[in-house]
Amino acid sequence: MYNQPDEAIFKVQARPDFTYTPVKGSSGKTKCSVCGEYVFDRCVRMKDGQPVCIPCSGYEKSVLIER
Repeated sequence: MYNQPDEAIFKVQARPDFTYTPVKGSSGKTKCSVCGEYVFDRCVRMKDGQPVCIPCSGYEKSVLIER
């Protein structure tokens, strides 16, 4: 099985009855205005009106205080 070519295992063909509809918000991305990294839209933060990634936004995890 492992040594067989892809053509022997898979069959690729057009499906006329199929239309692809991406899930809303699952794959959108935005470029961070500070570091230039691409960030998924759901993780973008706004800082001074510009989109930034979480590290560039200045976010720090809150420290859990034990009592």
